[in-house]
Amino acid sequence: MIWLSIMPALITIILTFKTKKLIPSLLTGVIIGALLSTRSLFNGITSIGNYIIEAVANKDSAYTLGFLIAFGALADLIEMAGGISGFSERVGKWVKSERGVLGWSWLLSLITFFDSSFHTIAVGTVLNPLLEKVKGSKEKLAFLLSVTSLQLILLIPIATSYLGYMVTLVTNNIREKEINQSAYAIVAKSVLWNFFSWSMLLIAIGVTIFGLGFGKFKLGNAKEKEELTEQHLEKEQNANQSVQEYPSKSINLIIPVIILLISTVFFFWWTGRNKSDTFFGTLSAANFNVSIFAGALLTIVMTSIFFLFQKISLAEIEAHIVKGAEKVISLIIILVLSWALTSVTQDLGFNKLLGESIIKSIPKILIPAVLFLITGVISYTIGSSWATWALIMPLAITFSINSGVNIAIMVGTVWAGGAVVDVVSPLSAEMVNISFGEHLTTSTPYVILGVLLALAGYIVIGFTL
Repeated sequence: MIWLSIMPALITIILTFKTKKLIPSLLTGVIIGALLSTRSLFNGITSIGNYIIEAVANKDSAYTLGFLIAFGALADLIEMAGGISGFSERVGKWVKSERGVLGWSWLLSLITFFDSSFHTIAVGTVLNPLLEKVKGSKEKLAFLLSVTSLQLILLIPIATSYLGYMVTLVTNNIREKEINQSAYAIVAKSVLWNFFSWSMLLIAIGVTIFGLGFGKFKLGNAKEKEELTEQHLEKEQNANQSVQEYPSKSINLIIPVIILLISTVFFFWWTGRNKSDTFFGTLSAANFNVSIFAGALLTIVMTSIFFLFQKISLAEIEAHIVKGAEKVISLIIILVLSWALTSVTQDLGFNKLLGESIIKSIPKILIPAVLFLITGVISYTIGSSWATWALIMPLAITFSINSGVNIAIMVGTVWAGGAVVDVVSPLSAEMVNISFGEHLTTSTPYVILGVLLALAGYIVIGFTL
């Protein structure tokens, strides 16, 4: 019966590809999982709410949701004050093509690399108006936002929102084992062996410079708009129509971004100051969720004061804080349902589905390739890179010790497999105003290409073991 644990996620994946509607698909998976877990109709129905509330009540999850709401509010404030249009006009003097807009998504990574959500929201907010101006591909920008968020951040072993979790996870799994290297050293070395993220970056560079046939290859079709009435589309268009209320001022984007960067880095230092003697060590040991949320809140307060001095009314500021928060509701629903699906899948015994006996049966030459495939399938099945890493890392490190395979290779392979699920990001689709279905159909072929390139790399590595 333990095989039933894959049913909720499997049904969710099938429905997502079939309908291109992520929220109904996720909710269906949670419902089926709850019914299978309780083996009772009414207990199953009541447990659905339990899974959802527990997902929201989790402290780290709550901080993530709070950050998204705060950043949505901040983005709308900046747009209202003419910051985005002003910056777009300034940058637009140098950007005359789609390639130029896509190039800026890489350039802005230099100041947004420390958190994937921050990068996606900030860069998407700034570049989407420019992309519309040059009539570029929104699907292409959504793909680049996805790749330059998690995939790029995983390859930067310093001061990122993932690093603390990664080091902690490795630390917990090498404790009391005969391993002389520090957890941070293992994580830093493992970056070289994350072939999937490297492959996706190469593909994204190809898409940016050469187009690489993006959009010509699709997995299915996204026909979401055809299913909506003309009245609904007209209402949605009017609701999303941007009205410039104040003159364009690039300073109204630049100042809030500077405040956000400084305050976030400060809170990185503040929350990690007692855990390390060095500055970069402090940043790596920071409480990232707390720091990013605190930085966003402080930025909203200081930006509001800055706008008040420009004679923008408090009522206007309040209205756009609420409006900006409303814009991320659909994304919040997706995240909460994803977390609930992960929880119900684990309650059904998914963690027990894979045991060390399965890993030990793999020939040494195929260890990296098979481990990558297993991890990638799991991440795509349960919809969470973090949960996948937590599930597979103990097996990977134990097997490294028993087989003699370099531990950095094993750890890098786990990061790579877990990252597969994050190339198609609902947040990236949200920030460029396309449906998740459109993002899914155009990006998936390139995800498959990235998987194949990574798999080939791990097979080659296997011959050297």
